[in-house]
Amino acid sequence: MHAKKIWRNRFNRHANQLRFLWCRVRQLVQGDKRSEFTLANDQLFTLNPTQLKNSRIHLQYKNFKASKNQRINELNEPFYLLLLHEDNLAHFFHDIFFPVYVRWRQNPHKVFVSINENQFLKDFLISVFGADGVVFANRSEIYHFRNLFLVPEGRDLRSLDDHIKICKEIKAKCFGHYGIEEKRKDHVLYGRTELSRKKLLNIDENFLKTHHVKQLALSQQSFEDLIGILARAKTFTYMVGAGVFYLLFLDDDVRVLEINPYQTNSWAQMFGMADLCQLETYVSQNIQPSSNPAQGNPLLDSHVYFDDAIKKETTEVNFLEPAYRIAD
Repeated sequence: MHAKKIWRNRFNRHANQLRFLWCRVRQLVQGDKRSEFTLANDQLFTLNPTQLKNSRIHLQYKNFKASKNQRINELNEPFYLLLLHEDNLAHFFHDIFFPVYVRWRQNPHKVFVSINENQFLKDFLISVFGADGVVFANRSEIYHFRNLFLVPEGRDLRSLDDHIKICKEIKAKCFGHYGIEEKRKDHVLYGRTELSRKKLLNIDENFLKTHHVKQLALSQQSFEDLIGILARAKTFTYMVGAGVFYLLFLDDDVRVLEINPYQTNSWAQMFGMADLCQLETYVSQNIQPSSNPAQGNPLLDSHVYFDDAIKKETTEVNFLEPAYRIAD
């Protein structure tokens, strides 16, 4: 069965490539420049021989055939397509949202969004594009577009020279939407303790109390509450992971400690978010393997013990008072 599936996938991939070539030849010979698209979940049907480096959108170079009782929603105005059917904030922001936003700010149109049912992301997108500037898909329905702008995936924010300016612009839109002001006085710790991977273990509550550190389950906050917390953050200590998205709502003078299990795997350093704050990374070998790893190297998903070494790093990076000292 597995071999049959592999051959079927290969056949479908090659058949789709041949349909693309057919569309391209027809466009060249007949001058056919149709740009209509039909979206069914993550399948995008078109006779327009466009090529797109976006693994989340599956282009099908053929007409969509609706079933007898299937209704198609007709959208006649131009849209950008933002599609991601997974709940990972880092992939959402780096891979999908940021490239679309860069194009949108140069040539604004409404944004058609197909995502999981995620109110946090919906609130973020509304705060950036406006309630009238974004349309959310019902993934069980079919949509036909007369004009659709497709944007390739991204990853590295530094591919744009003005990525810092753009990130600050996005932050300002979000804060402005909710009337939030930056008044930075809090020490915030995010240990991912509510999640199944890369958790901070055995956190010393007395240490946090002594140094006035607020430990918060950020992934359980509404978008408005989350950015309100981050707007008050003077220092931010967090476990590496999708929470790199939270750095968007910090500022140049916010000191950040990112804790990595086993070895450095910092998206903030690799792809540009570190430029928005004063970030230091710390690698811990005092780890416990996760029972639910998702990465190729499972050690990168390990939990980290909140030990004396992390207390020292937290103190030195964040200049907490009173100073914490490890006995020699």
